[in-house]
Amino acid sequence: MFKKYAEIVGNDHVEKLQQQGYIAAQIKKQRRQLNISQQELADRIGKPKSTIGRIEAGLTIPRADTLYSLSKALNIPLIIDGTNQNYSKV
Repeated sequence: MFKKYAEIVGNDHVEKLQQQGYIAAQIKKQRRQLNISQQELADRIGKPKSTIGRIEAGLTIPRADTLYSLSKALNIPLIIDGTNQNYSKV
C-alpha cells in the first residue's frame, strides 16, 4: 500500500507520515501504560486536550518544546535517531 501511495505523493511524504504515526503511537502507548487520560496529560504539559488528541491521532507533529514537555510528563526519554527507519515496531 505504501509503495503505491509513494508513487503518487513521493517517498519523503510517506516517510513523514510514518514518522508521525510512530511518534503518535509512542505517546499514546505510554499515556495508557501510565493510566492517565488525555485531559490529565494535557493539564500536565499546559496544552489543550484537543492538542493531545490531534498528536495521538497522527494529525499533527508536536513542536520540539511540546515533545520535551511530553517526554517529562510521560517519563520517557526524548531521543532523536535518524538512523532508525523501522517505524512499525510500536
